Amino acid sequence: AHRKPCHARSKNYELERSGQDYRHHMPLDKKTLWIVGGFVVLLVVALLLATGVIPGLRKKTAKTELIVWGFDSKSVWDQIITKYHADHPTVTVTYRALSPTTYETDLLNGLATGKGPDIFMIGNSWLARHGDKMVSAPQSVATAASVEGAFPATVAQEFTNSGAAYALPLYMDTYALIYNKDLFDRADITLPPNNWLAFQDTVQKINAHSPSGGAAAISGSNATIEGASDIVALLMMQSGVPMVDKDGKAKLVGGEGALAFYAKFANPKGSYYAWDTLAPTAFERFARGTLPMLFGTHAEVVALRRANPALRIGVAPLPQAPQAPVNFAIYAGLGVWIGSAHPNEAWQFIANITTNADTASMYATAKNAPPVLRSLIAQLENDPTIGVFVKQELTARPWYRVNENAAAQIFSNMIESVTSGTATPATALRAAENALNDGQ
Repeated sequence: AHRKPCHARSKNYELERSGQDYRHHMPLDKKTLWIVGGFVVLLVVALLLATGVIPGLRKKTAKTELIVWGFDSKSVWDQIITKYHADHPTVTVTYRALSPTTYETDLLNGLATGKGPDIFMIGNSWLARHGDKMVSAPQSVATAASVEGAFPATVAQEFTNSGAAYALPLYMDTYALIYNKDLFDRADITLPPNNWLAFQDTVQKINAHSPSGGAAAISGSNATIEGASDIVALLMMQSGVPMVDKDGKAKLVGGEGALAFYAKFANPKGSYYAWDTLAPTAFERFARGTLPMLFGTHAEVVALRRANPALRIGVAPLPQAPQAPVNFAIYAGLGVWIGSAHPNEAWQFIANITTNADTASMYATAKNAPPVLRSLIAQLENDPTIGVFVKQELTARPWYRVNENAAAQIFSNMIESVTSGTATPATALRAAENALNDGQ
């Protein structure tokens, strides 16, 4: 047979020797190409989604809208809300400022119609009548124990129930002795009184220089002395009067001495005559520079300085009885409506505003009010303008009232009945106690 050319044999031989098969060099089939290509496309899309290059395909984050109602001016909240949104971009907070005079009525109307806010401000004595409209804080946010650790003791007594927190405080104000430095200098009084016996002596010294019956805003009712009912209640608490029994009923037994002490400054024939009960009010007299002493809050000091910048105003701790110091606080906090669609987010917002030192300080500065967070109290207790008020927060005690407005009027009537001579302190106290309990 005729042999094949040598070069052809040589080529096949080399292929066999190398162990290669010409079939391995065939191109990939179409099915494999589709699989590989699809995998590459999926990998590229996943990378683009992860890096945000394709925002339209990214899963959208749910937004939360919170509505807050309060009796602060809107300007107090603007910066706080802006900062919160910057730190929590998925949460939008809208604050609505209601009139302080009609706030509670407007709030109740909103809640009754189902159009209330997620979060609303409450006064420190409101839990008794509005707690059923509020949802307590998750334990991860606040408990009665954590409230007592973060704030003065009175907050836990008024804003918690059965171990649960229903509100957290924004600020706290207390009553202090506000005095006119110029009038003190004219009467040769070097220091303000720090107890009630010294207060009596101070009234006598002022009367010796100007016996006009206008030494101090004491002995009048709420008609002419703002907060008169609070001052009388405070005198009673300093005397050890329980104010309420274990069932929450008014119990004023033992308050006769405190009420008599307050009323004696209304006697024009006595050596301690301090108040004539006529118009204008105590605030107006002090603003005019004619009243030496006034019991008032930090908010009233701010208002007095605004009304008369020329006044040389001094602020001293409220006079105390010989027992352990007792003060009286007025404050407000934030709670969550039980009908809120976002209770957890609402409580997170409240916790940030009230327990974060930076935000709590921002609020107190914007409102020009004493802060209530213990860590801030420690920083400001020696402050020349606000130190007196923040230190008194630590010894503030609650006065349980279902309706503080009704209680204030009952106490005001009690004061007038004693100072006018129509009732003795004992009979006036019994009448006030009965009226308080009938109102419940």
